[in-house]
This record gives sequence, C-alpha cells and structure tokens, in this order.
Amino acid sequence: MSTISSDLLYGLIGESVRVNRGGPESQKGTVVAVYSDHFILLSENRTFYYYQFQHLKSITKNAKDVAADIGVLPTFAQGEDFQGLLQNLKYRWVKINRGGPEKIEGILQDVSSEYVTLIVKEEVVQIPHFHIKSMNYGLQALEEDDYQSNNQKSDQTAYVQYSRARATRQSSRYNRSK
Repeated sequence: MSTISSDLLYGLIGESVRVNRGGPESQKGTVVAVYSDHFILLSENRTFYYYQFQHLKSITKNAKDVAADIGVLPTFAQGEDFQGLLQNLKYRWVKINRGGPEKIEGILQDVSSEYVTLIVKEEVVQIPHFHIKSMNYGLQALEEDDYQSNNQKSDQTAYVQYSRARATRQSSRYNRSK
C-alpha cells in the first residue's frame, strides 16, 4: 500500500489544502509542519490537527488559492515522529479520529511502542497507533465544534487542569496495580 510521503508535503508548507476528499476525517487548513510520518494542519478555525501519512487518502490544493497568511502561530505540540508526538501529549485531553464511530476523546494516560492508553470517564481504553488517523489536543479538542464564550473557556481550562490532575492520580493507581 502506497502512502503520501513527507517529500510531497514539504512543498505544501504554508499552503491551503483539503485533507481527504470527504467524510469525518476531511479537513481544510494550512500545512504548518511536516515530520517523517505525520504532519500538522492548522484548520480554518485555528485548531491544530495531527495526521499520520499512512491514513491519508488525498491532499487537494486548489490552483486558484494563494498561500495562506496564517500570521503568528500559537505554540503547538511537536515530535520528530508520531510516537514522539504522543509522548509529548501524555496527560493531556486528546481527541482521536475526528468523527464517525472511531472518534474517542479522553486523557492520554500512557504511550507504548504499539498503543496508547486513554482514560475515558471511568474506563481505560487501549488503542493501537495504527488506528489513529488524526488527533488534536487540549482545549482545541473541547472547542472544536462549539462556539464558546470567555466564561465557558475559563471553565474548560479549569476542567482540563482538573482532568490532567485526575489522570495523573489514576495513572499512578493504574501503574501500582500492574
């Protein structure tokens, strides 16, 4: 099976593209960074999405579009490869796979070489890396589809901080029970 390579995407840094033609993983945005096995897309609503190359069906650039002026980029999580990115996102609220039946969100509790462990409410869910098509994290994941007022955003910030602390406590309990 052939996949889209980093060489192709390096030429699209700063360009407006559509990832995948349709469906729940489709997204319009600007390519902001490319790594060995994944890339980062800044969506039109200023949310960062991380896509693994192995799951890309297509990248579309409209010939009439000019390079996007994305201004100053906010800080975003990075990793030399997808495994490194996942390690850097431990204990954060993540949303894996944008939509459809495979969408899941929770606290990224652990990362092994083959799967991630997510805390979803009272459940511990393990997901193989291969089945992660895309992801985003933090408040971006919580705000993705909803317009939020400033009060709601501060409430969500407090909730994310509470959730991270809770995940750390649950993680220590989980690791002691092994």
